[in-house]
Amino acid sequence: MENPVVLIVPDIHGRDFYKNAISDAVESNIEIVCLGDYLDPYFGDEIHEEGVFAPLRELVELKKSRPHMTHLLLGNHDCSYFYSSRLCPSRYDRENALWYHGFFRSNAQLFSLFYDTTVAGKRFLLSHAGITKRWLSAVGKGNLDQILQWLRTGLMEFCLDRKMTEIWEYLSHVGEERGGRDQGGSIIWADFFEHMDKSNWLDENIIQIVGHTQLNYHPASIGSRLYCLDCREPFYIDSEGAIRSWQTDQDIMTKYNILAK
Repeated sequence: MENPVVLIVPDIHGRDFYKNAISDAVESNIEIVCLGDYLDPYFGDEIHEEGVFAPLRELVELKKSRPHMTHLLLGNHDCSYFYSSRLCPSRYDRENALWYHGFFRSNAQLFSLFYDTTVAGKRFLLSHAGITKRWLSAVGKGNLDQILQWLRTGLMEFCLDRKMTEIWEYLSHVGEERGGRDQGGSIIWADFFEHMDKSNWLDENIIQIVGHTQLNYHPASIGSRLYCLDCREPFYIDSEGAIRSWQTDQDIMTKYNILAK
């Protein structure tokens, strides 16, 4: 393995594909970032009810035991229990919703909306679905760094029960690609294909890593700007700033590039 710095776990949805990688990362004291969507399994996966919740419970305990080395991000499915079902009604588990809501709220301060880091001089922004220029404009809170601070502060204040709900209004934005009516999807809702439009690219020199848009067999990238890793396997950023498969060590930064329109 090529000197892993950050282990990246894409959308889980009750599955356990990441567990060996987590064990290796903990043993080697490597940072771990989970891109969100821990619950609401796909119907074809046939995961038992208890099995659906187990990964989230275990990851929360991991976060408590190594708080500065484990980062649990929120996806659209998580936010439906964290805040309101209107954030994501798809596959919403009404039978267990009250329990999930209580669990998220009692552990609210352990979750984030993004993880921002620099490796080998490259700036990486990890989130569930990524930030587009259209959503940045819709929020209207300034440049990227100002938006990130607004998200960080807004989530923190909500966790402290100060009733700041403004961030949820903007997090609920869903673009046409996902059947919504907003001009662009939010950091928990933007579809991979929204990022393919060059006019939607951020001005900042930043590499975004996302999940959210499920891919069949392998990750996909848009140039060197954005990487979608939602393909049921873990990845990592190495010490040179390359993104690699945890299972094969393959550098994915050039292999799976999709030309932007």
